Amino acid sequence: MVLLVPELTFLTGLSDLRKNSRMLKDVMWEMIQSPQQHYQRLTSLLCRIRDTPEASRELERWGLCLDTDIFRTQGHILPVERINLRHRSFLPAEELGWHREVTKEVPIAVISINSWLLIYPKRLQHLAKDLLAAMRSSCGAMGMQVGQPTVQELRDDRIESYVRSIQSSLGSQDKVQLLLCIIPGGRDDIYGAIKKLCCVQTPVPSQVINAQSLTGHPGKIRSMVQKVLLQINCKLGGQLWGVDIPL
Repeated sequence: MVLLVPELTFLTGLSDLRKNSRMLKDVMWEMIQSPQQHYQRLTSLLCRIRDTPEASRELERWGLCLDTDIFRTQGHILPVERINLRHRSFLPAEELGWHREVTKEVPIAVISINSWLLIYPKRLQHLAKDLLAAMRSSCGAMGMQVGQPTVQELRDDRIESYVRSIQSSLGSQDKVQLLLCIIPGGRDDIYGAIKKLCCVQTPVPSQVINAQSLTGHPGKIRSMVQKVLLQINCKLGGQLWGVDIPL
């Protein structure tokens, strides 16, 4: 048995950030810094060390000396690569993102979803309807077709219910392109069980959606559904975009 003295211990790491959107936003704000912000923070730290007698003496005791500026070298800036879709090409914006373009244009290769399963617990029925409606309203711009799924509504959200329903559904249908499951928020155990079943025991492309991501204003849900459709297209063998080879 290991006995810890409370006054001599402290927590490390962070709690579950997904349940605290404000803390998650603050952490992401600290992590995602521009190169200029990184430079300013490092030079500020070096100046603080230089101007703090205790820190300077400690470094001298170690035989270390820190310059007050970061080493500078000449960098080489690569030209922006052109992104190719099926019908047009474009140069990405300064932030090097092109999510908006690929959700409004037809990708290079598109796989339509004709034979697929939708599984969710009964208490999330309204989210399943919203998801299906959002998928159908967003797929057209991407050149995708989303057919009517085979729906399995579970009485509860236990792991056994998901596993039994998936096994029964996959065993009763000849060809299933995709399994899409909606799970309650914070249930990593259900996610793990579904992925183990679909990746190892009964291989089939699968997409698991957290119920929390289906709540919020319509713009947020639409953006999430667009990203899900892009993921599904890739999992089914589609190709979203390409670059000129050789670069």
